[in-house]
Amino acid sequence: PSGSQRVRPDAIFCTLSPVEPSLLTDQLRTNDNEVTDRADDHLIIGTQYLYLFFRLHQVLVRRLNIAKDISSRVCKNTELRRHIDRLTYEGDPNEGRIRYEAFLSLVYSLVETGTGLNEEPEGAKFEDRVRYLLGNDSYELATMDKLISHILKHLQHMANDETLQNMIEIYRRHKLAGSFKPSAFREEAALMSEGENMYAFQICNVPKIDQKILHFEYLGCIAEDIEDDEDAERDDNKRGLDDVAMEEAEQVSKRPRRGA
Repeated sequence: PSGSQRVRPDAIFCTLSPVEPSLLTDQLRTNDNEVTDRADDHLIIGTQYLYLFFRLHQVLVRRLNIAKDISSRVCKNTELRRHIDRLTYEGDPNEGRIRYEAFLSLVYSLVETGTGLNEEPEGAKFEDRVRYLLGNDSYELATMDKLISHILKHLQHMANDETLQNMIEIYRRHKLAGSFKPSAFREEAALMSEGENMYAFQICNVPKIDQKILHFEYLGCIAEDIEDDEDAERDDNKRGLDDVAMEEAEQVSKRPRRGA
């Protein structure tokens, strides 16, 4: 990878199983006239695990860009070239690409170690290998092994998070319907959030270029919104019954008494 790297929504918010229909989703969407500002926007509400995954992904992309930049610069520094591994002949115009690809192979080995595909403890040697490959300016990349470990752990947490899986199913149903209705989405998500703190994510296409922007907002415990609405409705019903009782009492008091 090179340049700006992005995670496609379908790469995360999908499973191999078909989308299960829901009468609740259909009813909420029918009663909701609100739509997103742009028809091709994607909306999802998720748990803290999803928020942290996107944050870690952002750090990963930044460090990959740093590695690519250093790979190009180190080839032009004759003083520094004496202290790094020689991968090709001097003056090779493709040396920057070759050096960056060698760095990516180290990153892939970390992924294999984290998933159990590689039994060798690559993380312990990673810092030295990066320094021999890219020089001392690569100090920001020394903890890439810890970053990969955190990302893999969060992927596992996301896979086992039942609340997040419910949010993904809601996302898939709205996507299958052809549009996202924020109010209906939030109301259904509140019913399935199980009292957890939630985040809202909106993925927007950048016009005329192949890029996307991710907006997010901390929502807190949205299940309380449903409870508050139900309490307010009960209060309204109670007030209505009280008003009826008062009117009946006033009518009784106005009736003429017998023998008066």
